[in-house]
Amino acid sequence: MDGIVLALGGGGVRGSAHTAILDVLTEANIPITGLAGSSAGALAAALYAFGIKVHHSQLSEWLKDPELERLQKNGALHQVTRLVDFVRRPYLAEGVKIREGYRALFGDRRIEDSPIPLVIQACDLSTGEPVMLRAGPVAEALAASSAVPSIFPPVLWHGRLLVDGDVAEKVPVTAAKTLQAGPIVAVDVSNRVTPNTPKSALEAALQAGEASRRRLLSIALAQAALVISLEADPPIETFDPTFRTPPPSALGFWDGSHTRPTGVRPRPPGPGGQHRGPYR
Repeated sequence: MDGIVLALGGGGVRGSAHTAILDVLTEANIPITGLAGSSAGALAAALYAFGIKVHHSQLSEWLKDPELERLQKNGALHQVTRLVDFVRRPYLAEGVKIREGYRALFGDRRIEDSPIPLVIQACDLSTGEPVMLRAGPVAEALAASSAVPSIFPPVLWHGRLLVDGDVAEKVPVTAAKTLQAGPIVAVDVSNRVTPNTPKSALEAALQAGEASRRRLLSIALAQAALVISLEADPPIETFDPTFRTPPPSALGFWDGSHTRPTGVRPRPPGPGGQHRGPYR
């Protein structure tokens, strides 16, 4: 086997863990022959594909958005302001600072010029279909892939309104398959949500939506040769450069021993209960 294709999913600030996982794979001399990314995973995929090294503190500073910081403030007045904005506006933040950060990182680089085959996933707001961006400005594609509905405005791309790729498929396994560059390793860094008895109609609606997303995620992950999931307790909600990732020695699945590293699981059994081994 010549190498693996990584499908890097979204997860907000937890997406920073993708960098640590990529470092582990690099240290283990595991070749990466293709990258598909969605939302935060798209940023990590693009940085790796173009060989851009950025310290986590600098990355956090470049992508810090004052509008989001304002929305995250506590206090009754801020809560009322957020509620009014949520009802009266189609989105809460313009995302200007984040777009500027993407342009500072990637300049005029284009997806099709990536040294490693790269696809950035967004979602068509009208149809809900995944949109696989294979050509065009990297910075603009990242803006589309991370345009969280109701938070940031959708991005107009060749006549289509695009939003966060996680809406279509949280871990872009389908996009990774189109690269046809090797077995797919899916990386899921999203928070685990424990179902509880809803205390309000809003909680019930949110929980139903989360259940649907989790179901779609499980279907996508079943198509991967291997799944790496980030286990963290309590859930990560703020930027933290320290993540628990497996050491290179734990990645024995590459040399044929099929030893699974911490936080890594093989894909589910196939039809008839047959286990579909890592690279079949």
